[in-house]
Amino acid sequence: MKLTAQLKADIITHALDCYPAESCGVVVKTDVDTKYIPCTNTATDNEQFILCSKDFARAEAQGEIQAIVHSHPDGGVLPSDLDKLQIELHGVPWVIVAVSKQDYADEPAFGVYEPCGYRPPLLGRNYIHGAQDCYAIVRDFYEREFGLELPNFERKDVWWEDKDHEPLYENNFKKAGFYQIDKDDLQYGDVLLCRVGRTHHVNHAVIWLGDNGTLKSETTPPCIGNTLILHHLYGRQSVREIYGRGWADRTAFVVRHQSMQQNSQE
Repeated sequence: MKLTAQLKADIITHALDCYPAESCGVVVKTDVDTKYIPCTNTATDNEQFILCSKDFARAEAQGEIQAIVHSHPDGGVLPSDLDKLQIELHGVPWVIVAVSKQDYADEPAFGVYEPCGYRPPLLGRNYIHGAQDCYAIVRDFYEREFGLELPNFERKDVWWEDKDHEPLYENNFKKAGFYQIDKDDLQYGDVLLCRVGRTHHVNHAVIWLGDNGTLKSETTPPCIGNTLILHHLYGRQSVREIYGRGWADRTAFVVRHQSMQQNSQE
């Protein structure tokens, strides 16, 4: 989409008013013109934005949403991994403006990004709780490797340290179509549910790959081993590694999706 001088000026003004927090808003095409509508950022963390749903609804009532806009204070215009995911989710262009009050000699830079079918890789993705975490990689693995869509479950960050939080895996693996199996009868795609770190609950999912760890849905470099796993630890990138004694000691139980039952009987 094309940003007019007026749209840019309005976006910059709002971004500087919100600095050092991220600003957010939408570009709307009405019956009269195309305009920028500032919205409230309800996030409490200065490094992200959550566009107020009521503001978005009011803007949507005025016309057709042309783009979602937010600022990167003291940063560049490249979208973050979470930005890329959200662009695909919303299905409209995203506009990012880079603003700084340290050096305002030049006009802030703009980046405009259209939905392009982006999917984060299974291997080497960055950690984003709720979007790219240990359960998200299980969901993406099953969708890409087996064509199965697993349900998502709401979860707050570091939920496993809260004894009163619903156990994500223990309470929901049956709802997602999994059943418990023997630890000594593993096949490609089985999920090992583990306890990692300080936790009140089983809190980590590990996907069994077995021999050589080759993925069907994306090109991956060779990996030596015949007991390989894929997983995504908190705050790290997703990796393949050998399932050794350390992981065996952490494993609470193993589950298999019901659609894989036939494979295990062949």
